Amino acid sequence: MHLGKKIRDLRLRRGMTVQQLAVASDLSKGFISQVENDRTSPSLATLQDLARALETSVAYLVVEGDQKPFVVRAKERQRLSFGGDPSGIEVLSASPKRNLELLIAELPAGVPAGDQRHFHHGEECVLCMDGRVTLTIAEHTVTLDTGDSCHFDGRVPHAFENAGQARARILIAITPAAFDPLTRVHETRVGATNGAMEVGSVA
Repeated sequence: MHLGKKIRDLRLRRGMTVQQLAVASDLSKGFISQVENDRTSPSLATLQDLARALETSVAYLVVEGDQKPFVVRAKERQRLSFGGDPSGIEVLSASPKRNLELLIAELPAGVPAGDQRHFHHGEECVLCMDGRVTLTIAEHTVTLDTGDSCHFDGRVPHAFENAGQARARILIAITPAAFDPLTRVHETRVGATNGAMEVGSVA
């Protein structure tokens, strides 16, 4: 979709006239008409003004390519295992990966998280859908009941554990997409000489 058409479509979806967009973006009505008809190319600063007025991002305005939605049918979800962990992980987001990754994980009762931690660049938000789970994030421990959520920095080593008597299910959102069950696992271990707890990579 061309930039001008994308701006016009967004303006119409917002219920704005050209004049209203001009006022909101502090640009002239004539200039906006020229942009919408692809008769001029706005500068980056102007794009930022338009994006703010249209309640969107500059990236959305300038990105090219197919914007077709990616549908994942329930029976076609990709399933992953986490380093031999019996937890079942299903991928709900697009493949190949985009900026956001969405996962559902099932945690059996009675299986401790142990000393393993995983980490990744970006942010993570976890929603407890069923049961009760414990999140260990660095030195912090958080317990989530059904309906509770936790948002944290994914670069901090973290682990999940079922804290209840029945199978638990969690929804995990990661941005940017980074989940890799074969890497990024850390193991906490006791140092051989002084008993100190160390964090080392398990390849």
